[in-house]
Amino acid sequence: MISESMDLMNRIPGAFFVFDHKTYKFVFVSDGLLNLFGLSEKAFLDRYFNSFEMFMFKEDRKRVRELIEGQFNLGDYCEANFRVKSILDDEKFMIFQGRLVVENDGSENVYGVLFEVTEMVVSQQEISRMNQELYNRTNEERIRQVQMSHKAKTDGLTGILNKSAVTESIKDYLFESEADQMHALLMIDCDNFKYVNDNYGHAVGDEVIKYFASVLKRTFRDSDIKGRFGGDEFMVFMKNTTKEATLLRAAQLNEAIRKPYIKDGKEIRISCSIGVAYYPKDGNDFDTLFNASDDALYKSKTAGKDRFTEYKKD
Repeated sequence: MISESMDLMNRIPGAFFVFDHKTYKFVFVSDGLLNLFGLSEKAFLDRYFNSFEMFMFKEDRKRVRELIEGQFNLGDYCEANFRVKSILDDEKFMIFQGRLVVENDGSENVYGVLFEVTEMVVSQQEISRMNQELYNRTNEERIRQVQMSHKAKTDGLTGILNKSAVTESIKDYLFESEADQMHALLMIDCDNFKYVNDNYGHAVGDEVIKYFASVLKRTFRDSDIKGRFGGDEFMVFMKNTTKEATLLRAAQLNEAIRKPYIKDGKEIRISCSIGVAYYPKDGNDFDTLFNASDDALYKSKTAGKDRFTEYKKD
């Protein structure tokens, strides 16, 4: 059957070949296959050791053989893709389709055809590379934007929200709040901060502000909104709280700040005054709540500092 088919396969454009199913040795290679690689039959068989298996990249051989045999266990058709090296040692990508045929003498041969898809694969690889580069650039830009946004919202000294960011965050949260919820706004002032700056210097004053912010972060929940409102003033918005929980946190903050702050062996005594206002009792918008808590803060300071005061209408 092979000898009768050779002339026919040579007359059909295409890369046809036949190999022995048992040994994977080439039985026939068509002129179309030889032309694809620019080799004579002898040069082709010598280059690839007269073996369909040696024809493939070493890394592809085991995978392709297992794939072919697995398909032949289910039928007489197989298909696989693999890489080969041309005479110039450049990489070619191939798709192979084969049919298992039992010859008259009982031997088994695989009749196959190759399709070169190098240009398509290289194009796809280039597209994937370009897409990956685009994704990387986009992701880097996204990270930069997030970092810039974070920087714009963060107080440079303390790392918590700055005045505009903490204000907008609270306003946004209040906009979504329901009348049956309860939140608390705390205005907090570092007592006698001017004394610290005047007697220990601005560098120590900055250290005290950073320490103050760190105590705020430890005292309140991660979900609470914390920010530096300016200078030595801070603001905390406690979400979904109760009066009891709010006053407990205020007392804890007073106690934590009251402990001596040690810097370079020097004991610096600081304290804080706190004003508390509740949503919606004392106000259902930011400005009203702010004025109420600021009024309560003023009462804490005039009453002797180092304490918290709840807002009460006069």
